Amino acid sequence: MRIGPKTLLRLLPPALALAGLCAACLWETARIQARAQGYGGKAVVINEICAHNLSGLQDGDGVCKDWIELYNPGGEPVDLSGWSLSDDKDDPAKWTFPAGTEVQDYLVVFADGTARQDAAGYSHTSFALNTGGETLYLYDAAGELVDALEYPEQDFDITYGRAFGSGEETGTFATATPGAANPMDFLEARREAALGTAEFSQPAGFYEGPVEVALTADDPEALIFYTTDGSDPRENGKLYTGPIEVESRAGEPNAYVSLASTFGFDIYRVSDWLKNYAYRYAPDPVDKATTITACLYKDGDWSQDVAAATYWVDVQPHTLPVVSVTARAGDLFGAHGIYMPGSTYFTLLRNGVAGRNGNFQSGETIDARVQLFGTQAWQTLPAEVSIGGQYTRAASRMKNLILDLQQGGSLSIPGASPEAQDLEGLSLKGPGNGTWQFFYLDAFWNNYLYDLGIGTQYNAQVVLYLQDEYWGVYSLRERKDADFIARHFGVDKDSLRRYSYGRTEKSEEIAQLEQTLYELPCSEESWAWLNEQFDLDEYTDYLIAQMYTNNLDGVRASGSNMYMWKAAEGRLAEYADGRWRFLLNDLDQSALYAFMDSFSDILD
Repeated sequence: MRIGPKTLLRLLPPALALAGLCAACLWETARIQARAQGYGGKAVVINEICAHNLSGLQDGDGVCKDWIELYNPGGEPVDLSGWSLSDDKDDPAKWTFPAGTEVQDYLVVFADGTARQDAAGYSHTSFALNTGGETLYLYDAAGELVDALEYPEQDFDITYGRAFGSGEETGTFATATPGAANPMDFLEARREAALGTAEFSQPAGFYEGPVEVALTADDPEALIFYTTDGSDPRENGKLYTGPIEVESRAGEPNAYVSLASTFGFDIYRVSDWLKNYAYRYAPDPVDKATTITACLYKDGDWSQDVAAATYWVDVQPHTLPVVSVTARAGDLFGAHGIYMPGSTYFTLLRNGVAGRNGNFQSGETIDARVQLFGTQAWQTLPAEVSIGGQYTRAASRMKNLILDLQQGGSLSIPGASPEAQDLEGLSLKGPGNGTWQFFYLDAFWNNYLYDLGIGTQYNAQVVLYLQDEYWGVYSLRERKDADFIARHFGVDKDSLRRYSYGRTEKSEEIAQLEQTLYELPCSEESWAWLNEQFDLDEYTDYLIAQMYTNNLDGVRASGSNMYMWKAAEGRLAEYADGRWRFLLNDLDQSALYAFMDSFSDILD
């Protein structure tokens, strides 16, 4: 049969359309097969979860509940009648899908523990999601495991699931997509924005009775999250819905100050020495405060700044300034907390190995917030906190704290000269285990000798509340670091070299210097060499101070407390000459021992 041009023109469009339809069908089939292949051939997967839904998807009652999303990679409807979801592997049938439930592409169920169907037709499971993280299991009608999804601790309104097109890659998403395709990329880090800070209706401080604190934000659309246990509200805060009532905590059992935070021995133990209250494990409840920590949240972004305010209710105001340090409790006092011996130490101890590998010796830092009351305007300062000291790390329950203020924050030491104002790095020196004579002697000598330029640290006595519990009287002081030397001696930090015996790794230069000193003959050439290497006038002042204070750690144990520095550049030329100088260090063993003759010890 011969087809003419007119007939051909008449038949061509339907033919092309049919060909296009066939091609589309083949393409769709290929697409579905490719899509399913990325999920290992699974009929249904647990695709996305929201375990802390506070302002996202609403159920049929208009309430934000946690949810689970299933995804069907194959594209053909799957009947879920008799299938089940569970968060307990030993209880596969914890919640069963209602008969007739099917999933074409996506299916969202709410996980709030109510086991019902709401007015909008959403199913609600018989269990709720754990914000701290867990594993979810999906079983078919025969009880066979179809899929599982393990997720970590969850943040607010941020979801966790599988990257689109992949059944293996899981992570946290920046945007929740219930009932739609997941993003192909994960949220690498918490998003932050300049949202401002929460404002407190009542200033931090001491109150005679309960106080009601309201939180506000400049942006009315921003949500406010807060905690009252010192932890970061971006991790496990509550959504602010109304004023917070802060009440007296009088009589509450001690949570932290009574913990055994040493190796179980006291290097200072002498039977008739005075010990302070906290060292006696604080058998009675100590004074306690409540810290409200708040942060703003909007459209997936957290505010860059976290605000905090500490309130004391029915606590007698202190005459000394007060420092409040709060953090996540586990970071300080948990099994891996920097203040504790730690799980590794106690595990080894149970197995007969009494080592010295406590968490407090690790040098690790944690995120915290610092407040100072009584001398300047109240403010919240983010800080990195670590444990300082030498013997006191292991033996003292009132350990030294090192504070590195963050985001340009600074504090001034009460009553200090300009050199100790607006500091980004400070330390809180504890009174050991109540050995008050050491503590106050060290504080006295550091201030008394401060103007001599031999490295003492200005300090002021403050009351410390750590994690909202009374911790005793501490010495707030300058940190003896590169900033300290640059500030006091006008040298360039980039040209600064420091060495502390027992704390700094010995370099080849220091080893050679020691060897030369041991072998140095008594001659004019040797004296000239010493003048080239050391500022001998400054060293003379240093020795006089050691003798004058009768300092055991500086005279008879000088190796563990000798601190040297030198610099080649700076605005004060007399200190930027490349010669070594000494800083007076650790005066808590001074003016105590009648058996010592400092003059003879040094001059001999």
